Amino acid sequence: MVRIADLSNGNYWRHMGMSTVEKEGKIQVIMEIKDNLKQFYGNVHGGALAGLIDGSIAVAVNQALDPGVGASTVEMKINYLRPANTGTLRAEGKVIQKGRNIIVGQSEIKDDEGNLVAFGTATFMVTQLKR
Repeated sequence: MVRIADLSNGNYWRHMGMSTVEKEGKIQVIMEIKDNLKQFYGNVHGGALAGLIDGSIAVAVNQALDPGVGASTVEMKINYLRPANTGTLRAEGKVIQKGRNIIVGQSEIKDDEGNLVAFGTATFMVTQLKR
């Protein structure tokens, strides 16, 4: 889908090392853990996890949008459950409520062993794209 390619080719996604893969008909956002994503104690920084949650929900939201509209995050809440410091993280977002102006989604981040690292919800505002 073009919208997903637009997201994954963006500067921020490249900077964070995020990319998409399709697994069992669903799109996941993956991020390999590298040193530049770690905080002082050697674990992935909460901000990097937040970016992964936001990105994976954005993928789901963009799949639900009509042509000519976009969406931007206006609110996000995250629960950090366990540290991650090696391997690859996978996040899968989904839309839980779609309205005309607001879309709410949720996502979970899991590590290579399938452990739940973090989960979150985000609210996106739908806007008309300028042409």
